[in-house]
Amino acid sequence: MKTNTSQMELMNSPASLAVLDLTPDARLRRQAGVVLCHVDGKHMLVPAMTNEVDLDCLFLLNATGVFLWERLDGRRRVWELGAALAEEFAIDAASATADAVVFLTSLMEHNLVELAEPHWF
Repeated sequence: MKTNTSQMELMNSPASLAVLDLTPDARLRRQAGVVLCHVDGKHMLVPAMTNEVDLDCLFLLNATGVFLWERLDGRRRVWELGAALAEEFAIDAASATADAVVFLTSLMEHNLVELAEPHWF
């Protein structure tokens, strides 16, 4: 998630869902050139498109964000990611899927992930 936005603010933002209307049946994949870096116990997504690092483009991730990011292969549907998240973190599947939709919508809004084309899987 973006460094200047708290996770709770993001999770409670209904505007994110209205913009992209990401459904639980959607399939997402990581955008080319975005890498997950682990530095001093922190996890961040870094768009590696240029030689310069723009700190406004860094997204900090918690454990659930890393868990979801590592599974964005374009094959799994959002509801499947939610189910895996629920199992891994011992929470109910409906809440996990809703949280995944909000998180993934934010990643889409910031061009860090994209919808997988039907021919891709």
